[in-house]
Parts: sequence; structure tokens; C-alpha cells
Amino acid sequence: MLKTPLAFVMFVLAFGWANAQAEDRRSVEKLLQGCKYEALRPAPVQDSEWSEAFQCRDALEAAVKVGPIQPKSMASCVPEGTSPHVVAKAVVEFLEQNPERYRERFDIRSATALHSAWPCP
Repeated sequence: MLKTPLAFVMFVLAFGWANAQAEDRRSVEKLLQGCKYEALRPAPVQDSEWSEAFQCRDALEAAVKVGPIQPKSMASCVPEGTSPHVVAKAVVEFLEQNPERYRERFDIRSATALHSAWPCP
């Protein structure tokens, strides 16, 4: 009787650990390469590069949109009309300064990058 619950608990723990080790699609590490493509001028030419660039562009678009309503310590006010290329370039430059933080959440690190480049008055 004891073997069944113990086996189940071990399975759940092993599955949870494996899941935690899986690549997080929201991490800096996962989106940084796409942001590098987005920051390029001229734009990338391969389909896979476009796909990664669009993932970054979407994430940065959301970060720019909510920037002014973030807490004051993270609020950003990107000027109207700033191109996605310029935003991506600023974020990439900021993120590359701390490679030890690549496993952190992209939304938080990009908000910090935007605040660094364009803090709200």
C-alpha cells in the first residue's frame, strides 16, 4: 500500500523538476535572439529570424504599452513614434550587460531596460 502513494509522489516531484528545467518561453534567454534580429537594420532575411523577431516585437510592444502605468521605479515613457527597431536596440544593449540574468522573465527585464532608456518624468 505504501509503495503506490510513494511512487505517485516521486513521479509528481520528478515531473515538476523536469518541467521547471524546461526552457521558459518568457525568459530573456528565449527572446533575446529575436530582439537582436528586431534591432537589425537591414532586417533579417530568413523565415526563422523573422519569426523570432516578431515574438520579440510583440513582447516589446506590450512592454511599451504598459510602461507608463508601471510602478514609478519601473515606469517608462517611450516617445510616440519611436520605431520598434530603436526600442529593441535599447533593450538588447541593456540586457547584454547582465548575461547572468538571462533566465529571468523577459517582461520584467525589458520593463527595467525601457525605464533605463526612457524614464517617465
